[in-house]
Amino acid sequence: MEPLMEDEEFSIREVVLPSLIPVVPEPELEREDGERRRGRDVIIAVDHGPNSKHAFDWALVHFCRLADTIHLVHAVSSVKNDVVYEMSQALMEKLAVEAFQVAMVKSVARVVEGEAGKVICKEAERLKPAAVIMGTRGRSLVRSVLQGSVSEYCFHNCKSAPVIIVPGKAEAGDESIAFDRTLSVCNSPSMAEFAELEAQDGVRMPWNIIPVATTKDQPIDSEIPVSAIYTPLAPSTPLLPYAPLRCRTCRSVLNPYSVVDFSASTWGCPFCFNRNPFPSNYSSISDTNLPPELFPNSTTVEYLSSSSSSSSPPPVFLFVVDTCLFSDELDFLRSSLSQALDLIPDASVVGLIAFDSLVRVYELGFPHCTKSYFFHGNKDCSKDQLLDQLSFFVKSPKPSSGVIAGVRDGLSAEDIARFLPPAADCQFTLHSVLEELGSSQWPAAPDHRPGRCTGVALRIAACLLGACFPGSAARIMAFVGGPSTLGPGAIVSPELSEPIRSHKDIGKDSAPCYQEAVEFYEKLAKQLVHQGHVLDVFASSVDQVGIAEMKVAVEQTGGFVVLAESFGHSVFRDSLKRVFQSGENDLGLSSCGIFEINCSKGVKVQGVIGPCASLEKKGPLCSDTGIGQGHTSAWKMCGLDKSTSVCLVFEIAKRETADVVLQSQINQFYFQFLTYTRMVKRGSGLQLFQEDGSWELKTYRQELTNGFDQEAAAVVMARLISFKMETQPEFNPQRWADKALVNLCSRFGEYQKGNASSFNLPSQLSNFPQFVFHLRRSQFVQVFNNSPDETAYFRMILNRENVSNSIVMIQPSLVSFTFNSQPEPIPLDVASIAADRILLLDAYFTLVIFHGATIAQWRKAGYHHQPEHQALVHLLQSPRDYSDTIINERFPIPRLVICDQYGSQARFLLAKLNPSSDGNGPFSGGSNVFTDDVSLSVFLDHLRRLIVH
Repeated sequence: MEPLMEDEEFSIREVVLPSLIPVVPEPELEREDGERRRGRDVIIAVDHGPNSKHAFDWALVHFCRLADTIHLVHAVSSVKNDVVYEMSQALMEKLAVEAFQVAMVKSVARVVEGEAGKVICKEAERLKPAAVIMGTRGRSLVRSVLQGSVSEYCFHNCKSAPVIIVPGKAEAGDESIAFDRTLSVCNSPSMAEFAELEAQDGVRMPWNIIPVATTKDQPIDSEIPVSAIYTPLAPSTPLLPYAPLRCRTCRSVLNPYSVVDFSASTWGCPFCFNRNPFPSNYSSISDTNLPPELFPNSTTVEYLSSSSSSSSPPPVFLFVVDTCLFSDELDFLRSSLSQALDLIPDASVVGLIAFDSLVRVYELGFPHCTKSYFFHGNKDCSKDQLLDQLSFFVKSPKPSSGVIAGVRDGLSAEDIARFLPPAADCQFTLHSVLEELGSSQWPAAPDHRPGRCTGVALRIAACLLGACFPGSAARIMAFVGGPSTLGPGAIVSPELSEPIRSHKDIGKDSAPCYQEAVEFYEKLAKQLVHQGHVLDVFASSVDQVGIAEMKVAVEQTGGFVVLAESFGHSVFRDSLKRVFQSGENDLGLSSCGIFEINCSKGVKVQGVIGPCASLEKKGPLCSDTGIGQGHTSAWKMCGLDKSTSVCLVFEIAKRETADVVLQSQINQFYFQFLTYTRMVKRGSGLQLFQEDGSWELKTYRQELTNGFDQEAAAVVMARLISFKMETQPEFNPQRWADKALVNLCSRFGEYQKGNASSFNLPSQLSNFPQFVFHLRRSQFVQVFNNSPDETAYFRMILNRENVSNSIVMIQPSLVSFTFNSQPEPIPLDVASIAADRILLLDAYFTLVIFHGATIAQWRKAGYHHQPEHQALVHLLQSPRDYSDTIINERFPIPRLVICDQYGSQARFLLAKLNPSSDGNGPFSGGSNVFTDDVSLSVFLDHLRRLIVH
């Protein structure tokens, strides 16, 4: 920090700008004489408002020239407030970088304490600049007279330099330079701009201008509902070290859209319109002295709870290990677990449970030898039975009443440490137990499956954590290598003569164990959600293990799921490391989260599709129609990370007549998302993430089109299809998707009746039919050739990822690598295959490096080992480097497939490509693709004909 400097009545704090910005040297020229000129000093008054940024942009384009020095001045209430200073510093650093990139000018920045008008005049007197440039606050004449105007004050009182007042964007009638959250008619944002908004606030909405219909008309959002995909921990937000200021009526948080009355020291809530007084610590608030949460760009803010303390409980990891494995698989699992234990922080609490036909709970706090307690795998176990069997009340009497939960309620820390000790205290014991783990001692008969009681082991783990660490950041990490055949939660009988259930069996209700297993895991999910604990499942088997039945417990607790073929596969091994990895690519684990929402009047919440559980908070915000976790306005998120996202589906109230709709065009809808979390790394603290956004109500087709996000629409459609396929047995996903696409294109396309060639879609919707085409062919809709476990796995990952990742699952990306050009994206089509080209397919779950026939022949001949063929070495290495970058940033780790044209594994690529070749003849690559799927061009032709006729 720079020291404070007293300058008469003003306190000044210099801002140290980034050193990476080259400083423009003073030109060795005389003072301006008509032929030569030296650099000028220019003062630009800045704040966090959009009009200030508009004035800054105008100055760079129209006023500044090479060798000038711009002086950024920001007036604040107190330069000693570190939160305000750090936000001002971040703003000025950003502007300084932009100034150099745009106009090649040097920047100097100052944060000055005092009234804005007097501060700017004082700086002008000190510097004698060529000009003072500032924006307006966009006030009306009446407000300027009543509340005063900084620009008016400077215009009449600045005697040292001319004052240039740049009118605001609305006053000037210019198109917005930066894309604003409140979309206007003149803006037509691209998908890249929507992605930038997702990075900034973690929100993507299909309809950024909300459609409103009358009671007589079919709503425009009937095909794709008004919804939002929200990633709470995604944005990097300023941390405010105090509690949020909340509305007394609706409990919403003070935000930039609140109406502030500085003279009365009150603020109006934009949700319930209630007026709230500011507390005493906001007494100095004014038009020029705003708290950070009222800055216009503070659409997402993070508060640090006052209840944070260094004594927060450490994270707890309880490993539940399947030992019904072949010896080599068990060796792989032991090796991965040993590496994971070395990455766990010493302060973490760990425990171990192993199971086959019996469940063994290990007493890791007993250092003398391996000690464990056995439970029968055919019987369910309650918490009281577990505590009695584990001898928790030998030294102290069992409480006669009340719930036994942790040290505060009936258990001693000494007894808890017997089974769940700190990692630093049981490293040797834990590694010794892992080395002694062997395959099941109860071999199965040749015509039977191994006895495996997965459900009972998970129930015991949940009861142990619920008794010892309720409400803490605890995770049950289950490592499963086959189907459960014993006890509650079994998915198949031990006899091999009975096959494991398929999609057809589940659809016909002919899977004898399926419904009972689902009901068991639903009860387990309720128990874990109540305790605030997370269930992670790492399944590695060539057979099914029961992911379809466990889905409800994993998804409602926000747990991870990883599906691999073997415990020795990189998908499992590297994914497990990522859970405990720290550094740039860590997952950013959080726990014990609560997610709430506030909406404007006229908006109701239908539900949430994603990794959360309903808190059953009823109220006026709840819609009568429920989707996913519905009929509530608050949800519990036991576990979440930086990429965890949820899809909220809204219901917009219809208007009685078209006149009411037209009169509502000036209205705005507001949404506020609040997420309370506990960061695992910090070990303490309750954090709140807030997102506020306003979307205009419009009815005109062009205005709705400008605010349509086709990527978000495709992802919402995919989540809705997955949900409907699981809950509605007779649901036809292809027919529903086709109907939605036809209705949407009919509303927004332009065409002549009966003329298919005249059909045209606006650019904002031009890619949406292509997304729907690939969605119809995706693993979320086409369950043929996928097991119920695989389908459940794919849908669980879809339901927790953001739009950028989800759209890759729907429509994979294809990148071409050749000798003559840089890597470039190419169409996802079989015509993109060429003999002298390497293709990289990113299908999210799988990465495929596909070598053309000629490239494969050169590689097999060993040309890349010869010094004169360095170009081939570089060509072969480039897609590997590209794929490594993707793998390092993704969780779960995708499977990497390296194949050649005409090879057997080339099917991983061909299955994702648009079959533009009908198989009757060779195309550019000399390959044929035989498929029953229609090509994209045929699909679009049928779409045009259906619409125009």
